[in-house]
Amino acid sequence: MKFNKNQLQKYRQQALTIDETLDLAGMAQARFENTILALSPLQVTGQIHYVDHDDLLLHAHIVGQVTVPSSRSLAPVELAVDMTIDERYIEEATRLDDFEETDAVFVLENDTLNVDEAILDNIVAALPLQILTPEEVENETLPAGKDWHVISEEAFENEKKAAADQQLDPRLAKLDDFFKE
Repeated sequence: MKFNKNQLQKYRQQALTIDETLDLAGMAQARFENTILALSPLQVTGQIHYVDHDDLLLHAHIVGQVTVPSSRSLAPVELAVDMTIDERYIEEATRLDDFEETDAVFVLENDTLNVDEAILDNIVAALPLQILTPEEVENETLPAGKDWHVISEEAFENEKKAAADQQLDPRLAKLDDFFKE
């Protein structure tokens, strides 16, 4: 869904209501090929309306399913998408300083509001950093290979403490002092 600002002029007094099912799977694979493996059709409800200074306000609720790779094994993991986005679109980049850094404010590109891109960007931004398959959650065994293995932060800290606690052989104490100089 793309809306030109001229198209939205007729919705100055009353908001444009959105109630659509969007199939953005192709666009998601093209833009985020390594992040999104599959995307179900998304149910999108919301509004686009004008606010002060001719700014556009997008309020949308998105429901669907996204399949992403596990952060441990790259196996596909299906996650539910149920989110609400609120974004403001302005015409002039110079007005960005009028808003807080935490505000979702964007400059309209070519006087066009691309709702599809906004939805995909928000879905990707909301993905957790650690995504595990149900088997990986149940099984605490971490990946390993020939001459390597993954350890938890806790195990790493324990190994560091154990190495620091090891006493230096008294016969090599003089050599230790030698290298410190």
